[in-house]
Amino acid sequence: MYVKREWDRLGKVMIHRPGIEMFYGLLHPKSFLYERAFSMDEALYEHEVLEHALEREGVMVYRVKKVITQQIKSSPEFRSRVVKLVRELVEFRGDVNDDSIEFINNLSIYDPEFLFNVLVLRPTLILKRRRRSRSYKVYVVNKMPLANMYFMRDQQITVPNGIIQGRMALPQRRPETSVTELAFEALSMPIIYRVASPGILEGGDYMPLGDFAIIGYGHRTNRGGILQVMGLLGVKEVAVARLPRHPLVPSGDSMLDMHLDTFFNVMGDGLAVGNEDLMKKAPVEVYLNDGDKFSPSIRTNLLDYVKSKGFNVISISFMEQLSYASNFLTIRDRRALIPNVEMNAARVINALRMKAEADSNYAKLFEVAKAEYGKLRVEGHIFPHKPELMEEGIDFIQIDVSELTGGYGGIHCMTSIVSR
Repeated sequence: MYVKREWDRLGKVMIHRPGIEMFYGLLHPKSFLYERAFSMDEALYEHEVLEHALEREGVMVYRVKKVITQQIKSSPEFRSRVVKLVRELVEFRGDVNDDSIEFINNLSIYDPEFLFNVLVLRPTLILKRRRRSRSYKVYVVNKMPLANMYFMRDQQITVPNGIIQGRMALPQRRPETSVTELAFEALSMPIIYRVASPGILEGGDYMPLGDFAIIGYGHRTNRGGILQVMGLLGVKEVAVARLPRHPLVPSGDSMLDMHLDTFFNVMGDGLAVGNEDLMKKAPVEVYLNDGDKFSPSIRTNLLDYVKSKGFNVISISFMEQLSYASNFLTIRDRRALIPNVEMNAARVINALRMKAEADSNYAKLFEVAKAEYGKLRVEGHIFPHKPELMEEGIDFIQIDVSELTGGYGGIHCMTSIVSR
């Protein structure tokens, strides 16, 4: 069994430590879906700390690059598959003679790390012949390097029988699945289904909760994608939640509640964390398995639905939600790896201040977040330091990922669950 419940003991997890592809993302953060500019050096250090924290909890941690490069070394068949992908990715344009042929002839020489870098950088070389010379000016253009791939939650969902390969919504991210699928293949994890167009499905919208599951749709997942996979989740009941428009965010900005796990998560059996305003605004249609297929049943909202299932909901403010309070990773029942929300908040509020100065439509969001931050600091109850969590017997490890969150995601977003 791979994953049945979000609070079962975490056994194995897949992560991707960012490489040179993050450099390209930071050159123009907005185009690469990043929230803001940040320190790459500090982000890499934070990612190492995240890996170390998982290992100290007894979790087996796989890194995508290491898994793929080791399999390239050990399996000629796997190497052949990677080489085929590399051959299709690298392009030569301009004054091209036999340059592409030379590259193809050299594919047997290139080492596994070189091949992996091609997969994530996706380079095109433009050659311009110099006049009266046999030399070239060479321009390297990358077809959207995979700068977001360190958010490993989204390319797939893990269900009791294996991996369902998602289909990502945005062109910046869609090619990531070709790389992550190689990693799961190298671990001998079965891909039991691949979401097909026009369906889209991303892992941040999926929450497995035992006999039932919740899947959000809207910005990055659609109903077509959900309907394709509903019968493969190993549950009797699926709550399909329409992600609400954030009440404080200008129309057209979907990043602050792009996935279900940006405002809702589960910390243990019968214990959830979420922004109640957003949960109330999220309509839910419940589908029940009648033996042959899933059929729609009741309609409600996410908050009422979760409570009807016996869950106590620990409420978080908009400021905490924006600062990735709900984007924690549950290690086991009532123990979680949690972002340092207060450190995230300082960066988020600064980014909102700059947005509000550039666009008055963000002024209300900035003022609300700033006021909530001030109030919670005075009270000393910024998540996870809340009396309600202490009463529930929550045990947590808090780590700083405030630079990594500049890419628009927290710890839950950065971890793909291999098994629980």
